[in-house]
Amino acid sequence: MLPKERFLRALRRQPTDRVPMFDFLFQRPLFQAMIGYMPDSYNARDAMACTYALGLDAVWIPYGAFAGWQPPRLAENIYQDEWGTTFQSNEAAWPIDAPIAYPLLDRADLASYRPPDPTLPGRLAEIEEALAINAAAGDRQVAIIGGVGGPFTQSWMITGYENIALKVYDDPGFLKELAALNNQFALPAVRAMAQAGVDAIIVSEDLGDSSREFLRLEQFRELYLPSIADIVHEITASGLPAILHSCGHISGYLDDLVATGLSAVHPLQRTAGMDLATVKAKYGDRICIIGNIDSSRTLPYGTPQDVAAEVREALRIAMPGGGFVVASDHSLHDGIPVANILAMFDTARREGVYETRV
Repeated sequence: MLPKERFLRALRRQPTDRVPMFDFLFQRPLFQAMIGYMPDSYNARDAMACTYALGLDAVWIPYGAFAGWQPPRLAENIYQDEWGTTFQSNEAAWPIDAPIAYPLLDRADLASYRPPDPTLPGRLAEIEEALAINAAAGDRQVAIIGGVGGPFTQSWMITGYENIALKVYDDPGFLKELAALNNQFALPAVRAMAQAGVDAIIVSEDLGDSSREFLRLEQFRELYLPSIADIVHEITASGLPAILHSCGHISGYLDDLVATGLSAVHPLQRTAGMDLATVKAKYGDRICIIGNIDSSRTLPYGTPQDVAAEVREALRIAMPGGGFVVASDHSLHDGIPVANILAMFDTARREGVYETRV
């Protein structure tokens, strides 16, 4: 079975020969180990090469910047993105830096603000390169997953979480307008990626911390769920599977999120209390589950044997009936030894085989 077919069949909870594998490749030493060098930035060519070398079944290639655009530099390691958010870069944050200042703090800022134009040329360049590389890859072809931001995450990026926490009470309408700004970009981006030929789309939308959801359920339903549902509908109307990426504890939101028509949820963070057995039992007949291998404790601090044992546990719980993809419960970040990454995937490849059809 081709890796691409394996991954897409798992998203649809259809029979596969073995459990697929995927992850966010957010570690430069991993690239060094697998392809012989460290990229300066995350890019399609290197991500594809690393994906093939690891034997994964899918790769994430997000919607990009427009051709020729360079972020304004405020200092050597400080810059602004297209949305006007100020970031500070450092080696530990690769490839996604942390925001330090935000462009939209109140309605006065919003009055003159325009989001980036999602239709400018060049935004599909990395996706098109990945598709071209994949087309020539023969029996190594993987699923190309496009990526867009969700309304809560993008609102965080342009106004900051503290301001969201205040505006929930002081001006919830302001937050609804920020969510609408996100979708002015995200919905055309989804259409463009679908037309280009991606195989699925991830909506990046972190909705909880290590112990609870960020907002009360009624606040989430009022402010952000409608915009998330609109993105999911746009993806599924294009004939593609929609994958939600949300770190943190999101158990209280899952009924509503699954009802939007999602195909899969990623990464089911163990250290945030996302219990694999509970989610499998409650939602496994409706969605694919991706992740749950502990990237905070077992992967960075355990031995390869510890990692293998945790993968076996996840396979025992989530493999029956299909609809499970082995991945970390966040990303493959710099704190994880490459040996443990290889142990995770080697164990999944060896022991995640279906002896009979699912």
